[in-house]
Amino acid sequence: MNEFPTYVVLDGKTIDAHLAAASGVYVKVLLAALRRQDTDPGPIAAWLNLPESDVREAIGYWEGCGVLPSVRTASSPAASPADREATSSAPAKPLPDKPRLTARQLAQRVEQSEQLQFVLQTSEGIYGRPLTDTERRGLVYFYEELGLPADVIVMAVDFCVSNGKLQFNYLQKLCRGWAEQGVTTHALAEEYIQRQTQRWGNEKLVMDAFGIRSRGLTTDERKFIGQWFQLGYGIDMIRLAYERAVDKIGRLSFPYINKILVSWHEKDIRTPEEAAERDQPARAPEKAAPRRSYDAGQFDALGLELPDPSGGFSGR
Repeated sequence: MNEFPTYVVLDGKTIDAHLAAASGVYVKVLLAALRRQDTDPGPIAAWLNLPESDVREAIGYWEGCGVLPSVRTASSPAASPADREATSSAPAKPLPDKPRLTARQLAQRVEQSEQLQFVLQTSEGIYGRPLTDTERRGLVYFYEELGLPADVIVMAVDFCVSNGKLQFNYLQKLCRGWAEQGVTTHALAEEYIQRQTQRWGNEKLVMDAFGIRSRGLTTDERKFIGQWFQLGYGIDMIRLAYERAVDKIGRLSFPYINKILVSWHEKDIRTPEEAAERDQPARAPEKAAPRRSYDAGQFDALGLELPDPSGGFSGR
């Protein structure tokens, strides 16, 4: 342990905000990560003698709260392109400056293209204000460099504004993601928006059911939620699995809830009534009451009478 720092620093605001809400396992993992200056779940799990899934879940919690830096290690599940677009907190790379359009060149490009005029004018209407120079250059970049059609760019702007994603970095990441994934038609963009809206709605339902209010979801937690709804379970069954997990281990654990739901899926348990009937923990058989016996000699010494099986006392 000599290669690790002799002390760790944790600010008071973090302690005040999370000490009551975070489980003991989460606190142990945080201290271990700060001590080791590493968020790789494998070595931490071995050091603390904890399941690696629990350690990864705890690290995800602290990353989601911003207490630990978000570090993706080789032992962590890889995120899909959609996960990276939806969950990355890192700012998008800045738009290329070379060749950088001057204000006059930008105006000429827009003047010569009805499609760009449509994009800029419609976007101003969606934002409800004039566009900044950075936003105008960015929209031109999406059209000319990323090759996104004008109507798709407008759909992206409307999607971001409608969901409160007003930072231009988010729009930039979304458009780059669409270009990389081939979302270049109105139909594909509409399909993506419907899928993402449904996903956000499902995540909101789960966060409310689990009482998650002081942080966002981690990438792994989002994957679990997506899997549960893909298995065909609604929020009633997910909430029931959460309650079973808390009753069993005393805390919220996405991996444990996942085990319960996967087990129900394998048993074709689809409703709370079926879960109550077919998946109750086995109860230990009740022990028979011990048969009473009496020592006649002791009763005689005390001047007592033996109980009569018929309910009275037998005289001697």
